[in-house]
Amino acid sequence: MARHSLPRAARWWTALVLIALVLAALPVHAQDQQIVSRVNGDPITRSAFQARVRLVRWQYLRELDKLYELTGGNVALTPQYVENLVTNLENPDTLGDAVLTQMEEERLLAQVGRDQGIAPTDAEVQQREAAFFSLWTNVSVDELASSDSAQAFITQWYVDAGAASGMSQDDLRAVFAAEALRARLFDHVTADVPTEELAVHTRHILCSFHPDNPTDLTPPTPEERSAAENCIMNAYARLSAGEPFASVANALSNDRASAQRGGDVDWARVSTLVTGYADAVRDAELNKLIGPVETEFGLHLIEVLERKKQRLTDEEYATSRQGYFDAWLKALRAQATIERSPDWNTDIPTEPGLDALDAKVRDAVTKVTGNSTP
Repeated sequence: MARHSLPRAARWWTALVLIALVLAALPVHAQDQQIVSRVNGDPITRSAFQARVRLVRWQYLRELDKLYELTGGNVALTPQYVENLVTNLENPDTLGDAVLTQMEEERLLAQVGRDQGIAPTDAEVQQREAAFFSLWTNVSVDELASSDSAQAFITQWYVDAGAASGMSQDDLRAVFAAEALRARLFDHVTADVPTEELAVHTRHILCSFHPDNPTDLTPPTPEERSAAENCIMNAYARLSAGEPFASVANALSNDRASAQRGGDVDWARVSTLVTGYADAVRDAELNKLIGPVETEFGLHLIEVLERKKQRLTDEEYATSRQGYFDAWLKALRAQATIERSPDWNTDIPTEPGLDALDAKVRDAVTKVTGNSTP
């Protein structure tokens, strides 16, 4: 295996896929005034949409090239990355929907920024640009301006990106402003996300709707519900008769992982628990039987053993902030008036395509996807 490493490729991929999606937000000085979508009245033209699609396609091909380089030609080290890129490139409607959705989202964020007077500084935009090209050139941000090779790469990137998409250099540079605005809004929206959350130590007995496959979330049939009800009534009767909770959990609970520990679920943040379970344990009296409580998994009998405020780790806090921002953005979209044209997916570009790859990269991709490329 090449020393070029999967970890580096994975980090590189994660950052670039975000950039590729943000490319969908760039402005284009289009002459074609056909409208593919309106966001609170703000139009997105077909020519602008098509330019974004061409740019994203070009960027995805560059990512395949880069993955080939980073893995020493063995792109099978990152099979899911490769398959995701190829799937998008080979399905214009799927990629087009993702690009147009991103464009609509960026319109929404721009509108919020204008309404609330939030905009990135020039320095923040430059930092985004520098971070992107540092990733591609493997030159540190601090050394980027003084590196002849990095500057040559940047110059050529703008030339090639413009040729592929038909966009100007100013239009292309707007990607970094769009990303910087998103970051400013992220900080603004998540400023009050708490650094600690309520956590509970619980134990439970689960009578699953699907005892042979407790993770199956298919809604239960009347017969399956009746069986779960009989199971939970049996558990309740045994507990009421004085049998220890651990013994009943071990005998009856379909959550076998916790059943082997007497039903002990250990500590968990309430925000990570399934709806229903979380609602039941948030304020419940300690060491008192609760239930039956219904969740998508089945019926539960629960005891809350301990409760406390738990400080989030840096990773947990980052995840919490991202979840809060995503929920805010989802609500923003739900409240917006977004009107797509019935023919929005007419003439979605299919070029550049996989045939634009170097033959050796194409062959390596084919070995991963199992699909022949032209």
